[in-house]
Amino acid sequence: MVFFVPSYHTLQTATGMRMNRNPLLPVVMIAAASLACNFPGIARDAAAAPVTAPPVLPVASPGQPVTVPPPAPLPPTATEQPAYTPVFEPGACLFSVPGGYRVDCGWLVVPQDRAAPDQKSIRLHVAIFRSPSPVPAPDPLVFLSGGPGSSALGLAAYTLNSAGLDAVLASRDVILFDQRGVGYSDPALTCPEREDLVAALLTQRLSVEEQSALQVEAYAQCRTRYEAQGIDMADYTSAASAADIADLRRALGFDQYNLYGVSYGTRLALTVLRDHPEGLRSTVLDSVYPPQINLYTEWTRNADRAFNTLFETCAADPACAVAYPDLRGTFYRLVDRLNGEPLTVPVTDYAGQSHDVVLDGRLLIDSLFLAFYRYDNIPTLPAMIAAVDRGDTSHLLLQRMLQLNFDRSASRGMQAAVQCAEEVAFSSTDDLNALAVGVTPQVADTWVNELLPFYAVCGSLGLPAPDPRENQPVTGTVPVLILTGRFDPITPPEWGGLTAQTLPNSTIYEFPAAGHWIGRSSPCAVTIATSFVNYPDQPPDAGCLAGLGAPTFR
Repeated sequence: MVFFVPSYHTLQTATGMRMNRNPLLPVVMIAAASLACNFPGIARDAAAAPVTAPPVLPVASPGQPVTVPPPAPLPPTATEQPAYTPVFEPGACLFSVPGGYRVDCGWLVVPQDRAAPDQKSIRLHVAIFRSPSPVPAPDPLVFLSGGPGSSALGLAAYTLNSAGLDAVLASRDVILFDQRGVGYSDPALTCPEREDLVAALLTQRLSVEEQSALQVEAYAQCRTRYEAQGIDMADYTSAASAADIADLRRALGFDQYNLYGVSYGTRLALTVLRDHPEGLRSTVLDSVYPPQINLYTEWTRNADRAFNTLFETCAADPACAVAYPDLRGTFYRLVDRLNGEPLTVPVTDYAGQSHDVVLDGRLLIDSLFLAFYRYDNIPTLPAMIAAVDRGDTSHLLLQRMLQLNFDRSASRGMQAAVQCAEEVAFSSTDDLNALAVGVTPQVADTWVNELLPFYAVCGSLGLPAPDPRENQPVTGTVPVLILTGRFDPITPPEWGGLTAQTLPNSTIYEFPAAGHWIGRSSPCAVTIATSFVNYPDQPPDAGCLAGLGAPTFR
């Protein structure tokens, strides 16, 4: 398993909560996301504060320090009572700042372990994108990326330009930051030892036992290095990140704010709603990943559901049915054939190096799974299957999915810290097998074998037992909007309904041609989300959904 999290490259092709492949396959997490890979309601909190113009601040440029006066931190509420004061330190933007924006960057400084605030501090890199409005709303929107382990700042241009947050920015500031252990934050729990295994896992047909041993050793080397740097993986959890977000509000001095989480970012947003609801005005959960669901034991069923949705949709479409008759049968016969006689496929990684990837049936299943993440991949999936069935492995979509395995931007140590403690700890390999019963055999075989090495990794890390809350539904009265995609392979629409059951002020919308991360799938999704953030005390106008239909296959 390549245990991978989405990055900028991923988000142009697959994305979200994601954990790469076991032997030869990339696994998407969700979180991930994140990983991953989520709906709203009415009856809201207190009215928003009066709109006042913010102070005029200088524009930051890449590599140039900003001289923003430190904000006045909010006093702690009665429920917060921290033993420390979070600090925001203005500083240079370390990431590539997209053109045309006013951005103020800096660092949120908080304890690594809040139970020992006098010990090690960590620094989270923060970017405040300023609204062009002359009188922006006083409550900014904070974006939470997926994985876990995906850099929000590395995706800044994509998130604003292609995923709809420019529409939100028109009326209020948008804050992007890299979560603890991720990306440009310090420290970042990268694991290059694990990244170095990818070529071997993709170009050799290793047994599950061989893969597990290699991955356990790689993560052991990373953890030894972390410990030498004073980094305790037990401090890198969703609850700790949720406390960081509460501290960000205090350090930047705003009374109210809004959250937009994608994939694993929805899991983090729900943790904020559970642990730190103070000042939270509204929450958008895009491709929701609720804590009461186990991502790994449900993986095979979710994949099978997405595949069946594709096959049934093609069969119901006259043109697709004629062009690709019996798509389901063709696909699974191809999987069986490749498992017996794999193809060798030249794939160029992001550094420009070529690798002879062994394309077996499991890797083909994984590639199809990843392709569902992006809505604009879905119409070409029948053509990709047909091309490989003819022996043509040059199809652009297949090449892009195989290339994703070589992405090295994810903070794998952070991903392992969160998912081992909050998901894997609540299940066993017996559960993997039990919940694969009744799933299409080829899909069950793929994902059970894909996930077994990660269970071995988690068992070797020795992380403390999880808080039982990490396996329980979240309740709350904050207005919540949940967006789901019919073709989402990792956070299916059903998870949105489960999440909404304990959130009385939630509203759900399903998008019929979307996969994962709905905000980038259609202008309709952006319109609904922006309307909700602007007026969370009213159900957003979803009339645009009526004009949306199934994918048009080509």
